[in-house]
Amino acid sequence: MRIITITNQKGGTGKTTITMNLGVALALMGRKILLIDFDPQANLTYSFGIRNPKNTIVEVLQGKQTIQIILVKKRRPGYCSFHFFAS
Repeated sequence: MRIITITNQKGGTGKTTITMNLGVALALMGRKILLIDFDPQANLTYSFGIRNPKNTIVEVLQGKQTIQIILVKKRRPGYCSFHFFAS
């Protein structure tokens, strides 16, 4: 298992775009992908078409939900699937 983290304190550096494109590219290569959106603005969550998720990673960190409950399996039509934790 390999963990890739994309982080930068400054806004507007392309973190969401890189994360989304890298995740999809690796999924296309047949890799198992888990994306976790820790951004309070939830831009990665919205980029994958997830609007107003019932449960997010915040609830897990607060101890209100278990990690299994918030896991979202996304399938991009025609090409790949991956797992996702919404922010």
